Amino acid sequence: MRRRACLALLALAGWPALAQSRRPKILYFTLSPLSDPPSRERQAFLDGLRERGYVPGRNIEIVYRTAEGAEDFLDDMAQDAVAQKPDVIVVLGGVPLAAMRKATSTIPIVATIGDPLISGGVRSLSRPEGNVTGVSFLSTELAAKRVQLIKEFLPGAKRVAVLWDSRSATASTESRRTMEALRRLEVAAVPFALASEAELRAAMVRMRESRPDVLYVVLEGTLVGSNRAAIAEFGLKSRIAVVSGYAFLTEAGGFMSYAPDIAALFRRSVSYVDRILKGAKPSELPVEQAETVELIVNMKTAKALGISVPHALLVRADKVIE
Repeated sequence: MRRRACLALLALAGWPALAQSRRPKILYFTLSPLSDPPSRERQAFLDGLRERGYVPGRNIEIVYRTAEGAEDFLDDMAQDAVAQKPDVIVVLGGVPLAAMRKATSTIPIVATIGDPLISGGVRSLSRPEGNVTGVSFLSTELAAKRVQLIKEFLPGAKRVAVLWDSRSATASTESRRTMEALRRLEVAAVPFALASEAELRAAMVRMRESRPDVLYVVLEGTLVGSNRAAIAEFGLKSRIAVVSGYAFLTEAGGFMSYAPDIAALFRRSVSYVDRILKGAKPSELPVEQAETVELIVNMKTAKALGISVPHALLVRADKVIE
């Protein structure tokens, strides 16, 4: 089994709700491989802990568990993780959340995911009821708006390839809403439902041959996060504009994104960890949704692809990458 377990010691001081004989334990559970230095999401989480007085090496323990991108091992990893008896579990993404929910219905889980209702993480945003709460980055709700932006920024687009991780219920829902929005605008939607990196490579070959005008990449799922640089490079080399709900993909060379700041949301999730460690129950903590959504345009990529963006549209962008 491919797995990696990393152990780090972090901070906490004086919580009477927890036994003083040991440091509280946070389990950080992810499908994607861990990187060093940390990914932007994990660094934001660590920064959020420090802001609340959780000092590395003193008064809290963090146990990392990752399936190294191998979804087949998630259930086993979740069972192994629960055996560590953490006080709270932190999860990024609907697929690892599903595995963790199978492993425990009692240990509090703080999740950062696209749509917790679709993924089955909670029954209600205002009243989660179970052992899961957290923050949502509105992946499915913004699909139609991204399609509208494609039509405005790329009015000549006639065929849009839609790529998503078919293992994710949230990604499948967003892809469906995206294709429905494209059809309403009389733009052809070309679906690419993927379940492995081998299928992603095969899809790139097919897209290179068929040459769609735009590649819409659905965020939720491991395939995009783990391959954002490869997808951005593919778009540049194949002269296909890449649009997504993933700012990191645009920063890596994609053309445009319309999305919340995922790292900022992960930082916000620390407030849930903090409250749970102080005695709050997940069922009493409503799921928060992203309040700010940013339009990011990569003009360097636009110039490389020969895309002319009118100034009237460009001024609407929250961030322009030159």
